Amino acid sequence: MILRLGIIVVMLLGAENSNAQEMFESSESMVVVSDDSMVVILDPTLKSVVDSLEAGNPGAAAVALRDILEKNPVHTQALRLLISSYLRMKDFDRAIDACQLLTVQDSTDASALVTLGYLYQRIGDIILSEQYYQHGLALNPDVIAAYQGLGWIYLKKGQLERALDMASETAERRPHYALNYILMGRALTAQGFFEDAAIAYNRAFALQNDLREQYGILLQELGLRHQLKR
Repeated sequence: MILRLGIIVVMLLGAENSNAQEMFESSESMVVVSDDSMVVILDPTLKSVVDSLEAGNPGAAAVALRDILEKNPVHTQALRLLISSYLRMKDFDRAIDACQLLTVQDSTDASALVTLGYLYQRIGDIILSEQYYQHGLALNPDVIAAYQGLGWIYLKKGQLERALDMASETAERRPHYALNYILMGRALTAQGFFEDAAIAYNRAFALQNDLREQYGILLQELGLRHQLKR
Protein backbone atom coordinates (compact mmCIF):
# COMPACT_ATOMS: atom_id res chain seq x y z
CA MET A 1 0.00 0.00 0.00
CA ILE A 2 1.33 3.44 -0.93
CA LEU A 3 0.56 6.41 1.31
CA ARG A 4 1.54 10.05 1.10
CA LEU A 5 2.73 10.35 4.67
CA GLY A 6 2.58 13.55 6.64
CA ILE A 7 0.97 15.12 9.66
CA ILE A 8 -2.57 16.33 9.39
CA VAL A 9 -2.56 20.02 10.15
CA VAL A 10 -5.93 21.43 11.12
CA MET A 11 -5.66 25.16 10.71
CA LEU A 12 -7.24 27.52 13.21
CA LEU A 13 -8.44 30.35 10.97
CA GLY A 14 -10.31 32.53 13.42
CA ALA A 15 -8.32 35.28 15.06
CA GLU A 16 -11.18 36.16 17.42
CA ASN A 17 -13.51 33.17 17.47
CA SER A 18 -12.10 29.81 18.46
CA ASN A 19 -14.75 28.02 16.43
CA ALA A 20 -13.83 29.77 13.17
CA GLN A 21 -11.90 26.87 11.71
CA GLU A 22 -11.50 25.29 8.34
CA MET A 23 -10.04 21.86 7.92
CA PHE A 24 -8.72 20.77 4.59
CA GLU A 25 -7.39 17.48 3.31
CA SER A 26 -8.10 15.58 0.11
CA SER A 27 -11.67 14.35 0.51
CA GLU A 28 -12.41 15.77 3.96
CA SER A 29 -11.18 19.36 3.75
CA MET A 30 -7.99 18.66 5.62
CA VAL A 31 -4.53 19.10 4.22
CA VAL A 32 -1.83 16.55 4.71
CA VAL A 33 1.29 18.60 5.23
CA SER A 34 4.60 16.97 4.49
CA ASP A 35 7.95 18.66 4.30
CA ASP A 36 8.91 16.90 1.09
CA SER A 37 5.58 15.39 -0.07
CA MET A 38 7.36 12.12 -0.72
CA VAL A 39 5.33 9.08 -1.56
CA VAL A 40 6.54 6.21 0.60
CA ILE A 41 5.54 2.61 1.09
CA LEU A 42 3.33 2.13 4.13
CA ASP A 43 4.36 -0.55 6.60
CA PRO A 44 1.80 -3.33 6.02
CA THR A 45 1.25 -3.62 9.79
CA LEU A 46 -0.31 -0.14 9.71
CA LYS A 47 -2.97 -0.91 7.10
CA SER A 48 -5.67 -1.66 9.70
CA VAL A 49 -4.80 1.60 11.47
CA VAL A 50 -5.24 3.60 8.26
CA ASP A 51 -8.53 1.78 7.69
CA SER A 52 -9.70 2.87 11.17
CA LEU A 53 -8.77 6.48 10.45
CA GLU A 54 -10.53 6.43 7.10
CA ALA A 55 -13.59 4.91 8.78
CA GLY A 56 -13.68 7.80 11.27
CA ASN A 57 -12.47 5.85 14.28
CA PRO A 58 -9.29 7.60 15.47
CA GLY A 59 -9.68 6.20 18.98
CA ALA A 60 -9.23 2.61 17.80
CA ALA A 61 -6.34 3.72 15.62
CA ALA A 62 -4.64 5.41 18.57
CA VAL A 63 -4.93 2.29 20.75
CA ALA A 64 -3.39 0.12 18.04
CA LEU A 65 -0.64 2.63 17.34
CA ARG A 66 0.34 2.91 21.01
CA ASP A 67 0.73 -0.87 21.11
CA ILE A 68 2.95 -0.75 18.03
CA LEU A 69 5.07 2.06 19.46
CA GLU A 70 5.45 0.29 22.79
CA LYS A 71 7.20 -2.53 20.91
CA ASN A 72 9.05 -0.23 18.53
CA PRO A 73 9.40 3.35 19.90
CA VAL A 74 11.24 4.56 16.77
CA HIS A 75 8.54 3.51 14.30
CA THR A 76 8.24 6.92 12.62
CA GLN A 77 5.28 6.06 10.41
CA ALA A 78 3.30 4.83 13.42
CA LEU A 79 4.19 7.98 15.34
CA ARG A 80 3.00 10.21 12.49
CA LEU A 81 -0.28 8.35 12.31
CA LEU A 82 -0.67 8.59 16.09
CA ILE A 83 -0.33 12.37 15.86
CA SER A 84 -2.99 12.38 13.14
CA SER A 85 -5.25 10.29 15.38
CA TYR A 86 -4.85 12.66 18.32
CA LEU A 87 -5.51 15.64 16.08
CA ARG A 88 -8.76 14.12 14.88
CA MET A 89 -9.70 13.41 18.51
CA LYS A 90 -8.73 17.00 19.47
CA ASP A 91 -6.48 15.51 22.15
CA PHE A 92 -4.00 18.34 21.87
CA ASP A 93 -1.84 17.54 24.91
CA ARG A 94 -1.10 14.03 23.69
CA ALA A 95 -0.58 15.31 20.17
CA ILE A 96 2.02 17.76 21.47
CA ASP A 97 3.85 14.99 23.32
CA ALA A 98 3.87 12.79 20.22
CA CYS A 99 5.06 15.67 18.02
CA GLN A 100 7.89 16.38 20.41
CA LEU A 101 8.97 12.75 20.16
CA LEU A 102 8.90 12.99 16.37
CA THR A 103 11.12 16.08 16.37
CA VAL A 104 13.65 14.14 18.43
CA GLN A 105 13.56 11.22 15.99
CA ASP A 106 13.63 13.44 12.88
CA SER A 107 15.00 16.94 13.40
CA THR A 108 14.50 17.73 9.70
CA ASP A 109 10.71 17.22 9.73
CA ALA A 110 9.17 20.65 9.10
CA SER A 111 5.64 19.26 9.29
CA ALA A 112 6.12 18.21 12.92
CA LEU A 113 7.26 21.72 13.84
CA VAL A 114 4.35 23.35 12.00
CA THR A 115 1.93 20.98 13.70
CA LEU A 116 3.39 21.99 17.06
CA GLY A 117 2.81 25.60 16.06
CA TYR A 118 -0.84 24.82 15.41
CA LEU A 119 -1.25 22.83 18.62
CA TYR A 120 0.23 25.54 20.81
CA GLN A 121 -1.99 28.05 19.00
CA ARG A 122 -5.00 25.92 19.92
CA ILE A 123 -4.12 25.80 23.62
CA GLY A 124 -3.39 29.53 23.69
CA ASP A 125 0.40 29.61 23.90
CA ILE A 126 1.01 32.15 21.14
CA ILE A 127 4.69 32.62 21.93
CA LEU A 128 5.55 28.94 21.42
CA SER A 129 3.16 28.74 18.49
CA GLU A 130 4.95 31.53 16.64
CA GLN A 131 8.34 30.01 17.40
CA TYR A 132 7.42 26.60 16.04
CA TYR A 133 5.84 28.02 12.89
CA GLN A 134 9.01 29.98 12.23
CA HIS A 135 11.22 26.95 12.91
CA GLY A 136 9.13 24.96 10.45
CA LEU A 137 9.53 27.61 7.76
CA ALA A 138 13.27 27.71 8.36
CA LEU A 139 13.36 24.05 7.32
CA ASN A 140 10.83 24.36 4.50
CA PRO A 141 9.72 27.81 3.28
CA ASP A 142 6.84 26.34 1.27
CA VAL A 143 4.61 25.04 4.10
CA ILE A 144 1.45 27.08 3.58
CA ALA A 145 0.00 26.11 6.97
CA ALA A 146 2.82 27.97 8.73
CA TYR A 147 2.21 31.22 6.83
CA GLN A 148 -1.49 31.01 7.59
CA GLY A 149 -0.95 30.27 11.27
CA LEU A 150 1.49 33.15 11.61
CA GLY A 151 -0.82 35.45 9.67
CA TRP A 152 -3.67 34.94 12.14
CA ILE A 153 -1.31 35.33 15.08
CA TYR A 154 0.00 38.63 13.74
CA LEU A 155 -3.52 39.82 13.01
CA LYS A 156 -4.58 39.08 16.58
CA LYS A 157 -1.50 40.93 17.88
CA GLY A 158 -2.29 43.94 15.69
CA GLN A 159 0.84 43.46 13.58
CA LEU A 160 -1.05 44.10 10.39
CA GLU A 161 1.84 44.50 7.98
CA ARG A 162 3.28 41.19 9.11
CA ALA A 163 -0.13 39.55 8.74
CA LEU A 164 -0.34 40.85 5.16
CA ASP A 165 3.17 39.62 4.50
CA MET A 166 2.06 36.11 5.47
CA ALA A 167 -0.98 36.36 3.18
CA SER A 168 1.27 37.56 0.35
CA GLU A 169 3.69 34.67 0.89
CA THR A 170 0.75 32.26 0.71
CA ALA A 171 -0.66 33.87 -2.43
CA GLU A 172 2.72 33.64 -4.13
CA ARG A 173 2.98 29.93 -3.43
CA ARG A 174 -0.67 28.94 -3.71
CA PRO A 175 -2.64 31.69 -5.50
CA HIS A 176 -5.86 29.69 -5.61
CA TYR A 177 -6.03 28.98 -1.88
CA ALA A 178 -9.32 30.67 -1.06
CA LEU A 179 -9.02 30.95 2.72
CA ASN A 180 -5.89 33.04 2.39
CA TYR A 181 -8.01 35.87 0.98
CA ILE A 182 -10.15 35.83 4.11
CA LEU A 183 -7.00 36.47 6.12
CA MET A 184 -5.98 39.16 3.64
CA GLY A 185 -9.41 40.79 3.83
CA ARG A 186 -9.34 40.88 7.62
CA ALA A 187 -5.89 42.49 7.67
CA LEU A 188 -6.82 45.06 5.01
CA THR A 189 -10.02 45.94 6.87
CA ALA A 190 -8.05 46.53 10.07
CA GLN A 191 -5.73 48.84 8.13
CA GLY A 192 -8.65 50.82 6.72
CA PHE A 193 -8.25 49.67 3.12
CA PHE A 194 -11.90 48.77 2.78
CA GLU A 195 -12.18 48.54 -1.01
CA ASP A 196 -9.11 46.32 -1.17
CA ALA A 197 -10.56 44.18 1.61
CA ALA A 198 -13.79 43.77 -0.37
CA ILE A 199 -11.79 42.67 -3.41
CA ALA A 200 -10.00 40.08 -1.26
CA TYR A 201 -13.27 38.69 0.13
CA ASN A 202 -14.81 38.50 -3.33
CA ARG A 203 -11.71 36.67 -4.51
CA ALA A 204 -12.14 34.13 -1.71
CA PHE A 205 -15.81 33.55 -2.58
CA ALA A 206 -15.05 33.24 -6.28
CA LEU A 207 -12.50 30.54 -5.54
CA GLN A 208 -14.62 28.71 -2.98
CA ASN A 209 -18.27 29.70 -2.99
CA ASP A 210 -19.22 27.90 0.22
CA LEU A 211 -17.02 30.31 2.20
CA ARG A 212 -19.65 32.97 1.59
CA GLU A 213 -21.99 31.35 4.11
CA GLN A 214 -19.46 31.67 6.93
CA TYR A 215 -17.60 34.83 5.96
CA GLY A 216 -20.05 36.72 3.77
CA ILE A 217 -21.06 38.84 6.76
CA LEU A 218 -17.60 40.45 6.67
CA LEU A 219 -18.21 41.70 3.14
CA GLN A 220 -21.74 42.83 4.00
CA GLU A 221 -20.47 44.84 6.97
CA LEU A 222 -17.92 46.57 4.76
CA GLY A 223 -20.62 47.61 2.34
CA LEU A 224 -22.97 48.87 5.02
CA ARG A 225 -20.43 50.71 7.12
CA HIS A 226 -18.35 52.21 4.37
CA GLN A 227 -20.89 52.49 1.53
CA LEU A 228 -18.88 50.39 -0.84
CA LYS A 229 -20.21 49.67 -4.27
CA ARG A 230 -21.01 46.02 -4.94
